[in-house]
Amino acid sequence: MKLAQILFVFTNAVYAYQGPIPPPPSGPPPPGLPIDGAVIFVFILALFYGVIKHLNSIKSKPKS
Repeated sequence: MKLAQILFVFTNAVYAYQGPIPPPPSGPPPPGLPIDGAVIFVFILALFYGVIKHLNSIKSKPKS
């Protein structure tokens, strides 16, 4: 009987020193997440910049 009490105390001590229990994992994100508006804005800005740069390079080429 004494051994059972000692084991019970030790198991409780080990459980107490393990620290806080981590939260359960969150579920997966929903399908079809929207793209952030800033990402779309930067993409469109870069696209316009590339088009303007391409048009300027066509205009600056000497005609043969």
